[in-house]
Amino acid sequence: MFTLHRILGTLLSVLFFIWFVSGIVMIYHQFPSANHDEKMVKQETLLSNLPSIESIEKRLPTNAKIKQIRLSNNLGQSVFEIIAGEDTIKLPADSTQQLATIDGLYIRKAAEQWCSSPVACIDTLYDLEQWIPFGRLRNDLPIYKFHFADKALTQVYVSSHSGEVLQCTNRHERIWAWVGAIPHWVYFTRLRQDVELWKKTIRWLAGIGSIMVIDGLYIGIYTCINSRKKNTKYSPYKNKWYYWHHIMGLFFGLFALTWAFSGMMSLTDTPQWLGKEHVKHNIKRFMQKEAPSPESFQIDYRDLISAYNGTVTSVEWSHFHHIPVYKVECGVQKLYIDASSKKIRPLNLTKRQAIEAVNIINNKPIQQVTWLTDYDTYYTKNKKQLQSLPVWRININDADHSCYYINPKTGSIRDYNTHRRWGFWIYQGLHGLNFKWLVAHHILWTIVMWVLLLGGSILSFTGIILGIKYIIRLFKRNTKSRDRHYNRNHE
Repeated sequence: MFTLHRILGTLLSVLFFIWFVSGIVMIYHQFPSANHDEKMVKQETLLSNLPSIESIEKRLPTNAKIKQIRLSNNLGQSVFEIIAGEDTIKLPADSTQQLATIDGLYIRKAAEQWCSSPVACIDTLYDLEQWIPFGRLRNDLPIYKFHFADKALTQVYVSSHSGEVLQCTNRHERIWAWVGAIPHWVYFTRLRQDVELWKKTIRWLAGIGSIMVIDGLYIGIYTCINSRKKNTKYSPYKNKWYYWHHIMGLFFGLFALTWAFSGMMSLTDTPQWLGKEHVKHNIKRFMQKEAPSPESFQIDYRDLISAYNGTVTSVEWSHFHHIPVYKVECGVQKLYIDASSKKIRPLNLTKRQAIEAVNIINNKPIQQVTWLTDYDTYYTKNKKQLQSLPVWRININDADHSCYYINPKTGSIRDYNTHRRWGFWIYQGLHGLNFKWLVAHHILWTIVMWVLLLGGSILSFTGIILGIKYIIRLFKRNTKSRDRHYNRNHE
């Protein structure tokens, strides 16, 4: 046990130290991305002098089954993006126009929306690189990389096929990513572009690391008990590095174990033996069956654009169950409009409407309906997903103990069952400490994370020192062995 821990610790202490230190950085800085909200801020507003939705439908192929419609303004041209069956069809609002050609001028204009400074140079990339390491982006190659002559050293990546901005970074984001997200998530280009290889690498590293920590916990407790039996201190080690590694392991070893294990499970499906999932309900498929046709929308989308005084950047035809809903974006502000009547009003789902939708998804008896005005264990507030309150929580009396959270203002549905609850505890609970009482007090959560991550960092650093000393001892031992062997041969 001692030998196994010594060998694994020598090999993995550096990795654990990097994971803990980069975890502190990631409390404040994530991997840079050109996210949806940033893109919408740069979108031009829509004008109300647009054609009716009926005239747009007439331009679609015969018998096209519409699943989704979205209208936005791309570089001065209003475009309808329609998902019909398995195809995505783009139509300019003006039937006399053609879609803009994705040429050098178009791509340059798309990039210049993200930075007002002059373009310093443009690279043509035929392979992925550090800030676009995802394998799915191979379909966008070649990708144009724009370097801007600003103080922030902004770089923008644009697809040569769609003209879409794929990434935007500046020097500040890149520096923090190198000490945060990249080492923490092992986001190195050659590895990350192969998703399966990347997942296997993380699972194996975290899995072997978990074994190392379990071994260390056993040794630490065993040594501590033996030391107390002899009426000495909790740690028998006189060498300061051994002493502090032992003490820090006793205090932070369990956290190191749960962090490594939960990191491994973040890329692994929760096993069925851990809370079996009896029936898997596909919410999106069930809800899509009830999708109303565009003609069912009582409000003309052009009236919406006029009503919000030219601030609308996109309109999406959506729905909740059979209720037609407009998703309207005004920059970063998102509005959900009930289009079942001619009056423009925000969506506000009733208890009956929420229950009807759940009955379509899961036809088992309803156990309890709660008007939730405060976060509970599984419906929590976090930085990545700001879940709003209040919501309808509907518990189902089925084998999976299913529960549905329905937001009356947005129509979004979140579901949990026994299987998914186990997944929550294994990853979000153990890794991000995403507990209701802790997340509700962000300062307290930050302090706890700092203490645990610093403790893990010190534990790993002492392991690095001991690993180096172990390698030096092995080197000296081998050198002495070779010298003795040499002397015997020459005697």
